[in-house]
Amino acid sequence: MDSFNTVFSVGSVALSWNAVMLALGILTAVIVSGIIVKKRGAYRDLALDACIIGIPMGLLGGRLFSALSGRIAFSAFFRLSQSGMNLPGALLFSGIGIAVYARIKKLSVSEVFDLLVPGAFFGLAVGRWSDFFLCDGLGPVVGGNVPKFFPLVTFTRQYFIDHATVAYAVFFLDFLVCLALGITALLLKKRTPGTVSRMTITIYLFAAFVLEWLRDGSTRQIVFGEVRFNQIVLIAMLLFFVGLSLYRVKHPAAMSKEQKTGPESPETQAEEKMNKEGEQV
Repeated sequence: MDSFNTVFSVGSVALSWNAVMLALGILTAVIVSGIIVKKRGAYRDLALDACIIGIPMGLLGGRLFSALSGRIAFSAFFRLSQSGMNLPGALLFSGIGIAVYARIKKLSVSEVFDLLVPGAFFGLAVGRWSDFFLCDGLGPVVGGNVPKFFPLVTFTRQYFIDHATVAYAVFFLDFLVCLALGITALLLKKRTPGTVSRMTITIYLFAAFVLEWLRDGSTRQIVFGEVRFNQIVLIAMLLFFVGLSLYRVKHPAAMSKEQKTGPESPETQAEEKMNKEGEQV
């Protein structure tokens, strides 16, 4: 199992494939977001700033929620060498950090999320393959007489002992959802600020909530009967975005105000100012 996840090792220091996939996921998100930001003439440092803020905030949220769910001990919170990263917690804290950043910069939070969400989904799609190398994010074990096709079915940790036990790859379904939503967010035409990001995030949260039922619960904390800790976090986030969408529909004035504070670059803002002054003359 360890050799399967190891790219190379020098003494006691080893580079793991799951770390490589997570790094590639972050790099993908930054590159795609940077291209979108540049193409739409937005604040040029937005993608890099979001990365600088989102990564440590996501790390903090992921470790904190892993400890709260019981997957890691609170005493191991800062032992980053010990695996244990809660995705809903990481997404929640990253989102909060970027929203606060947008407010500080006096940018439209909705516009900022519209620009960053496509890249975030592509990054998540790539990062989901870290579970393949960790043999995590799996569903029920596949029976002996059932056809086994990769990547719908993949290795389990037990496979490296008995060379037989495989399971359904729930992480692959998550990958497909993220990829589809990334493409959707990229291709949808902009209508009102936040429409694209709220819609795609809401769909992802619902899909992630459903996929949690398929995951093997042997390493996950179960609370309130069959409802997993992750699902409680996901449903709370889902209700927030549904409520936010309903609020936006009933209060269109708030949307109009945000359109006036979009994350344009200083160059774009200067150009618009000159055009307005020219019209007045």
